[in-house]
Formats: sequence, structure tokens, C-alpha cells
Amino acid sequence: MDKAKKWFPCELHCHTVHSDGDFTVETLLQTARERGLDGICLTDHNTMAGWAEIPTDSTPAVLCGMEWTTYFGHMPVLDCREYVDWRDATIENIDEKLRAVHDRGGLCGMAHPYQIGTPICTGGFWEFQVKDYTLLDYIEVWAEGAPYYNAANSRAQKKWQSLLDAGYHIAPTMGRDWHRPTKNRYPTACTYLLCPTGALTPEKMKIALKTGRTSVCVGPLFYFETASGATVGDTVPAGETELRFCLDDTRYRGCNPENQFLPREIRLLTNGGESVLCLPVAAGENTCTATVHLERNRYYRAELWGDTDGKPNTQLALTAAMYTE
Repeated sequence: MDKAKKWFPCELHCHTVHSDGDFTVETLLQTARERGLDGICLTDHNTMAGWAEIPTDSTPAVLCGMEWTTYFGHMPVLDCREYVDWRDATIENIDEKLRAVHDRGGLCGMAHPYQIGTPICTGGFWEFQVKDYTLLDYIEVWAEGAPYYNAANSRAQKKWQSLLDAGYHIAPTMGRDWHRPTKNRYPTACTYLLCPTGALTPEKMKIALKTGRTSVCVGPLFYFETASGATVGDTVPAGETELRFCLDDTRYRGCNPENQFLPREIRLLTNGGESVLCLPVAAGENTCTATVHLERNRYYRAELWGDTDGKPNTQLALTAAMYTE
């Protein structure tokens, strides 16, 4: 990997006592540090009240936002320079609202799109009819820990893939929807963001999300790159290309030794979910390489599968896409 860049573990969906969470801002930051996170997004429901309590040069870095919580969907809005009124957002006018956020420098995400809605979680099921998906920056393809504990995640992944198939460049993320320090399965599950080395900053987090430099993992960090160092979010020439698939269990071993994640297989996928390559992963193997013919005008993304606490054939990671010219 380019030594000028580094993968940073982040949690992009957090709540505090300023909405319906149990965390204070201080305890959220402390718990995030204990979980080995370098960055978080503060996304309380329909309020920015917690922003004032974030220390200057906070560790972890905090990208400020709010979760628009409406009857038609929950939408994280990050780093919007001016307030955009969420109260009159409707199924039909959502593009206008997305555009207003972007015009003010913000990012827009789709939170847990297939979560059970009313009466369990009002508006939790995404009903907004987005017409221009270039206005959406990321989708939570995983929510609440790991995909096999939440059947809605498979639908969210299919939605993301359908948008890739349609030509949209949208980043996949994981959102724990973190409300409290207890009752959270698999604390290693998070979104890794590829950013320049050095201290992580909110601006670096924002750029990584905007440019599709994400990997969603439980257990080890997983990513792939070309021999020349191009990686997810990049556009590369078509043709014979050597790909390097990398695993790093440093954080997982340090903060969550009680769960066992055993990688077994790497899968490279392209348009329509078509399988391009399957590589077995030997025990203790951290790097696999393969030469692949990349076709023109396609995307390529990777998944890691294996065992979780002895349970076979579980999804451990998925990366954002790399694109070809």
C-alpha cells in the first residue's frame, strides 16, 4: 500500500443523550478510544446540540452531522456548513433536499434502508424516491454489527450493487447506529477509511467518503489494490492487472480477542454480481495476489468470507469499488 496513505477504523453513525442515546459526548469519545477507533461521526437525530461539546483536536476525530429522522427514511447529513430544513422533506422532493445539502458542502448518506419501520422504528425503512443518485454519497450496507445478524443487510447490499450497475459511484459503509456502550455485538465491525497518513481529521474522513475509499469489515481489515498502488475509488486502465488482496488483524486482535474470525475465501466481483475470481486464504496468510483481466467500463469490488466463532460461510468484509476506463 502507498505509505502516504493509511486505513483508519471509524464508526459513522453515533447517538448521544442529545437525542436518544445513553452516551454523553465525553463517554462516546472515551468508548470509541477503547474500541480502537480513529474517527467517528456524531449523528444525533435532528439536532446539532452535541457539536459544542466536542473538544478541539478531539481524539478520535469527529466528523459532525445529524441524522435526518423523517417518516420516509433516516438520512445522515455530514459537515453541512448551513442548516437545511429536514422537516418538509417528502418522498417526492428529496432530490431538492440532497442538492441543498451538497450546495452547502455537506455529504448525504442512506441509513439502514431496509430496517423495520413503523411501529418499530418510525421512518427507519427508506421510502424516499431519489431520482438522481449522484446526490447520494454513501449507503449503509451493514447495520448493527455483522450482516448475518441482520437480514436487512443483504437487501441493502443488493441495493448498493444495483446502483453500481447503473453507473453510480457510491461508497458502502457500516453504521452501528451506536447508542450505548453495552449490548453491541462485534465491536470490531466498522468502516475503514483510506486517508493520508498522519493524524486523522474530519476533512480527511469527508474526502474518503466522497471519493469512495471505504472498506466495511468485521474482524480483520481487508482491502485490495493494484501493483501500482491504485485502490478502491480509483479509475484504472483495462487489461491484465496484478491485484494484491491484503488482510490486517492488528486492531481486531487488540480490542476484541474473545471473538474468532477466520478468513477462508476472497471473492472479486464485477457488474451484476458476476464472480471474477475466488482465492482461498490459508491460515495466517496476510497477502494474496492474482493477475486478472479487467474489462473496460466496469467496476470491481472484493469480499472476504470465512468463519465467525466456528460458524462457516459468513461475510467478514466488503470493499468499495475500483473502476475501469
